[in-house]
Parts: sequence; structure tokens; C-alpha cells
Amino acid sequence: MAKIISTSCIVCQNRSDIFNSLGPEELEAVNCQRISVHYNAGEVIFKQGTPCYYFVCITSGLVKLYLENENSHNIIIGLARPVDYIFMPGAYVNYRHQFTAVACEDTTACLIESDIWHDLIKTNPNFANDFIRKMSLQSIELIDKISSITQKQVFGRMADVLIYLSKNIYFQDSFTLTLSRQDLADFSGMTKESAIRAMKKFKEDQIISLKGNNIEILNPFLLETISKNG
Repeated sequence: MAKIISTSCIVCQNRSDIFNSLGPEELEAVNCQRISVHYNAGEVIFKQGTPCYYFVCITSGLVKLYLENENSHNIIIGLARPVDYIFMPGAYVNYRHQFTAVACEDTTACLIESDIWHDLIKTNPNFANDFIRKMSLQSIELIDKISSITQKQVFGRMADVLIYLSKNIYFQDSFTLTLSRQDLADFSGMTKESAIRAMKKFKEDQIISLKGNNIEILNPFLLETISKNG
């Protein structure tokens, strides 16, 4: 069960750099309108279609963001790690979550009321500029994800996922995966069986080493080539 924990934005060492443009009074205003929550692995942070009243900033752990489909075939559109904030497009349109967020591992997050966020964008140009830049980067990442799923074959898509995990999530070629095999499938837009076959092929070709959830990219150049060729 999610648990509320106590901290302060003023002294927090795990806040997004988007808050660097805020003065002490503005940080205190944010601090007064947010809560810090601990989620166990597997807990839902918010669900697609539910009311959207908060912006979520991840301070520890890992969160998967995915679209829920009626046929139960989910599509992971991104991962959020410290110190990312999860952009909520619905906060500016219909006040509904457009996707679901679930903790992949034990996670802490700050939930900031959307009203204070809107006020800061109106009154602090530097904050607004940083917000728009991060929103744009997230949009580009989503476009790249759509391009990979729709234009590449199975091996190209799996190569993209492994490269993304290595460079953007774990920051090394050897890492312990906190995503399930089904998550890898949902992240690459394929069935679980196809995802497992792709991983097995990469292992047989000595592109990766795979022992349980421990993955090491042995031949990053070849993996990049497979990604480019699609």
C-alpha cells in the first residue's frame, strides 16, 4: 500500500532540475501543495481515465507508463526514473490521465497539485521555458518510440529497447532488469513469445549475455547496427 512520507522541497536533494529556476518563496509554495508518497513494486500510481489533479515527480525507483487497450495488450510508452517528472497532457485539456503509471520497483514520488504548477508557468518565464523544453523532449522520445514500433521488425525493435535501457535507465551495458518479459514485449510492441525469441537470438549470437534478469550488452556496435537496419 502507498505510504505518505515527510520531506521538504527546500532541502530535497532528489528534485528535478526544472525547479532550479524557482526562488525560495516559490519552492515553499510548491512544498505546501504537494505530498511525497512511497509505492511498493507493482502499485498503481495513477490509472488511465481517472481524474488528473497532480503532476508526479519521481524521486526514487522506476515507473512504467503504458496505454491500456481493450484487448488487454498494453503498450509501454516510456519509463520514468529519478528525477523525472511525468507530464500530464490531460492537466491542460480534460483533467483525465491519458495513460497508466505503475511502479516497477519500490518507488517514491512527489505529487504536486496542478494549480500551483499552472501558476508558476504563468508567473515564472524561466520555469515555463524549462517545462516546455522537457515536454518537447518527452514528445520527441514518444515519436521515436512510435517510429520504432511501426517501422522496424522484431529484432530492430528489441535492439532499440535494450539500447534505451542501457543508455537512459541503467546507464551501463551490464544491468539487472526490473522489467518482466511481458514488459519488454509491451515496450517493443510485440508478443511475449516474440520478445523471448528475440532475446534468445541475441544471446545465441553473443550480442548479449542473459542470466535470469541480469543482462550485459557484449557487442554494442552490432546492436546499434541492428537498430539502424530495423
